Amino acid sequence: MSEATNTTEVRGAGNAPTGSRARPRSFPWAVPPGASDDDIRIGRRRWYSGAVFALLWQVLEVIAVWNDGRSLRAHVVSTIALAVLYAAYLFAPELMWRRSLRGRVVVLAGVALLAGLLLFVVGPLAIWTWLLVAALSGFVAERFWVAGSVVLAIVGAQFLVALGTGWDQAVDSGILFAPVITVSVGASMLFFGRQREAEQRLGVAQDEITRLAVVEERARFSRDLHDVLGHSLTVVAMKSELAARLVDVDPIRARTEMQDVERLSREALQGLRRAVSGYREADLDAELVSARAALAAAGTDASLPHDGDAAADDVRSLFAWVLREGVTNVLRHAAASRVRVTLTRTALTIEDDGTGVLEASAAVTPGNGLRGLRERADAVGATLTTGTSDLGGFRLRVERNRR
Repeated sequence: MSEATNTTEVRGAGNAPTGSRARPRSFPWAVPPGASDDDIRIGRRRWYSGAVFALLWQVLEVIAVWNDGRSLRAHVVSTIALAVLYAAYLFAPELMWRRSLRGRVVVLAGVALLAGLLLFVVGPLAIWTWLLVAALSGFVAERFWVAGSVVLAIVGAQFLVALGTGWDQAVDSGILFAPVITVSVGASMLFFGRQREAEQRLGVAQDEITRLAVVEERARFSRDLHDVLGHSLTVVAMKSELAARLVDVDPIRARTEMQDVERLSREALQGLRRAVSGYREADLDAELVSARAALAAAGTDASLPHDGDAAADDVRSLFAWVLREGVTNVLRHAAASRVRVTLTRTALTIEDDGTGVLEASAAVTPGNGLRGLRERADAVGATLTTGTSDLGGFRLRVERNRR
């Protein structure tokens, strides 16, 4: 990756608003009222991929209707009524995504009314379609207890239908199991909602960590510039003024002062170059702090060195890049619960107990992953290796070759 690209990324991270990923608590396939087109597009993709799968299970409902012993006309009418409900269920979110919470409740109530009217057309078997209403309730839930209340209401209505049908018939026809399945669907919804909320909180935390890292790096760079240039430029200004006053009185001393100005200017320029070079290179101590914060935010048990003093000076920048890429891959792909980082003078090892070598290797992109790290390692005479760690997951190790 070029230095210009790195600079662009740093600027973008610093200018990004804090908590830009924050969203109201919602289910994975729902989006909050007033969401952007991108959020709606993501919610639409998630919804239809899951909704079509849910409708496949409704094939059992259609089969049960056609085998309930009624007339052919009743079967046809029931099938048409079910098709209307399925269409309403599938496309109801299109009416919800851009509406307020009140509008979403109205749409959900309309679908629930259709499902309730099926009792007069399909009979008691219609209660299995109420599972779709439970799933659809996620779109109006800005708090999870809303969906929980909807699920409980559906379960209560199902018990009333079973009671009206008769317990023996309800058991024989399987209707009594509908409340159990409804509770299972509702629990799954709440679980996915909680998972989505955790992902959102982790995203906000990572954004904040990135922003703070950029702010700290800018502050460090400002301090370096002040230390490098502040004193030198002050002395240069004073000697220049003195040389201007002495040029007519004592030309030899004036020439000496100007020679000192030239020397100080060159020293300041060299110091500036060193500061800029340090700014463009990754800092091992900063990466250790960032890695510790990121792993803690992800809930991963991490064992990392307190600082990077153990590493040799000529490999500190390389180790910083390897640490950054390794921890990023652990967070994105490894699904690890434990990470161990070992640092010596000439080697850095990152190990986890995640999904292992194949998954981690496949997830690495050529431009920013192992290929880029190997190029950096080759540039300083080091070797990058991968394998299975003692923890059971992926191991990434970089070691400087013997000289």
